[in-house]
Amino acid sequence: MARSFRLSSNSLRANLKAHSGLGLFIAALLYLVCMTGVVSVYYPDIEQWEQADIAATQTVTPAQIQAAVETIYEHHQQQTGKGDKAGALEDIWVNMPTTDMPRFIVGASPARAEGEAKREKLEFHLNSNGSLGPAVAHEWTHFVVKLHYALTLPGVWGITLVGVIGMVLVAMTISGILAHPNIFKDAFALRINRGARQQQVDMHNRIGVWATPFILAIALTGALIGLSQVLLFTFATGFHKGDTTAISNQLYMPHPQPTHEPAPLLDVAPIVEKFQRDYPHLNAYFLAIHYPATTAQAVEIGAYVPNRLAWYDAVQYNAAGEETKRLGWPDGDLGMQIYASTYRLHFGHFGGLPVKILYTLLGLGLCFICATGMNIWFRRQQQAGNPRAVTERLWLAAVWGFPCALVLTGISSFWWPQASVALFWGGSVLLAAGALVAKSRRQVSIGLRLLLIALIALLLTAHIARFGSAALSGASLLVNGWWLIAALALIVGLKPGLPLATSKRQIPTETSSDPA
Repeated sequence: MARSFRLSSNSLRANLKAHSGLGLFIAALLYLVCMTGVVSVYYPDIEQWEQADIAATQTVTPAQIQAAVETIYEHHQQQTGKGDKAGALEDIWVNMPTTDMPRFIVGASPARAEGEAKREKLEFHLNSNGSLGPAVAHEWTHFVVKLHYALTLPGVWGITLVGVIGMVLVAMTISGILAHPNIFKDAFALRINRGARQQQVDMHNRIGVWATPFILAIALTGALIGLSQVLLFTFATGFHKGDTTAISNQLYMPHPQPTHEPAPLLDVAPIVEKFQRDYPHLNAYFLAIHYPATTAQAVEIGAYVPNRLAWYDAVQYNAAGEETKRLGWPDGDLGMQIYASTYRLHFGHFGGLPVKILYTLLGLGLCFICATGMNIWFRRQQQAGNPRAVTERLWLAAVWGFPCALVLTGISSFWWPQASVALFWGGSVLLAAGALVAKSRRQVSIGLRLLLIALIALLLTAHIARFGSAALSGASLLVNGWWLIAALALIVGLKPGLPLATSKRQIPTETSSDPA
């Protein structure tokens, strides 16, 4: 008789540890994406916060745009030497001031030969007299946003992984609703006198119900954005014999073919005036000259579409100033409009500050759902006689350690902006190692929260010391205000008896029901 296959008790324990470790890894990544998503809602404001001393610009004229183009072109030519092939440019662009970004910026991207390493682009703020001002420095904002949409992984790997995490969030939301048949019936049931664990269960379920439309919208748009490259390749394989360019040219403006033959630099002022006459309902915010000062040069003007989720449109002009193509996202078919709407819907960039605040609160609620979902699982494991003390401490290191590492990179960005990736992941690993040797979950939870409060205070101090009164006005006031609110909320949460801290009646041990 064949003997049935049975794993040894040691093998079973090893598999259980691997299973819980994988679950913790996925939960930690989901929490990280949600946490950085809350911060990324304010990325235009954080860009201004990083250079708080740049004067705001409200409007610019076509003549000023042309002057900016000529200024950056001459600056690049002086750097490389006129007539030198190294002086060729692939693009010159101008960012015009908008309500969200009241700054006037000009930049240039040097051309490179095939196989040559990418050259560093030039990008400057413009002074009121039209001269080049300080170089644009938004490295920390770009780090935070890339941490959100790609976990800082290179190529398509990171953005695809985050897209998969978005699909996991969709599945978890639907399964959570199906697993609780009375969840909508009990939408307002909150048992505050039944202990910390029951409070967390009720808050987890209640916030999950109230935020379901938001969670599904964020998860679905995030998945669509993250998996766009995979979908592009799939459609190209199925309908265009693998030619991804055929699809990307339908979604975006194609670049002209370079000729490398010199020509006078375009005068873009008449083209801007023509755009304003032909499309008065569009708010131009971006202009680019592709292959400037060559016979291939062409102009692309990008614009916001007011009061539409399909937020972007663009028009392309040839060297003679004739319109050659309009992107047409707002007027495209249903699929194109859905794709064009994902960005504004995902980041909450519609409806102004009230919508941003709503996204902040709902995003924090989603972070709370992630944290309490794991806490509830840990409590159930404990009650079943299978405590996960080490895994739980690691989870707390993720819940509070990720924000600590993020704020630490914000502080370091004033002096070492290029070190953010290494500092974030290195700091997170060190905090996790500290959690492993900690004596209790309470020690990890309270200790990391105190560290986070101290880091936020240091961040605010460093920003005010660097920028003075400019740190307390405009977008910087908004960003620093949120940092201050976060620190005060953490301080209040440490008060004994509140849901965020262990009450005096509880024993501060591994079996404490202190929530994260």
